[in-house]
Amino acid sequence: MKTNKPLTIMFATALWVAAPLANATYMDSFQGLTFTFDQTDADTLDFNIAGTPSGDWTGVQYLGAFDLKDLGLDFSTDTAVLNGEGISNLTGDNSQLSASNLDCSKSTGQSGTICFSFGQGLLFGPGAIDLDFTIDFSSALNISSAGPHLQIAFLDEEGGSKVGSLYSQNVGEGVPEPGPLALVSIGLLGLGFSQRKRISNR
Repeated sequence: MKTNKPLTIMFATALWVAAPLANATYMDSFQGLTFTFDQTDADTLDFNIAGTPSGDWTGVQYLGAFDLKDLGLDFSTDTAVLNGEGISNLTGDNSQLSASNLDCSKSTGQSGTICFSFGQGLLFGPGAIDLDFTIDFSSALNISSAGPHLQIAFLDEEGGSKVGSLYSQNVGEGVPEPGPLALVSIGLLGLGFSQRKRISNR
């Protein structure tokens, strides 16, 4: 029986190259909103906020600030920059929110938190929200198995006070998703097996 070793090696190599491109998705819902993080490469997170605020967030129109931790980075040296939805190159601070601090002003003595403040607030409402951000980090992420920890604050008027709950919890567990090259490689691998079977039947 003949085999085509070069073909097999080629497809195995393609899968190995594709593996690091796999994404991870983290998701959680609270008071009508769904928070979704997609790790698109080693040092990048896409962050989406979608839905219609409810509960004690009903009527909010502005995003005040949010902070992230459990990313496996040391923000006393690492940095992060946020883009999207009218925001360009917003640098995060090594601080966090609290129930009474809306503007990333809480100093915790910890280095694992990065906070993004939108000044007087980022207008999105009233009504449904669909905000997309991309956050680029200076080092490779090592996200907790519980997912990134998010704290987020909303306002009902520009420059106003925080409205309702300060969401503060880990956003879901990682769900691996094959990257585009991985999907292509799986398809090619199938073709490779078909070709190998044809060769061996000759």
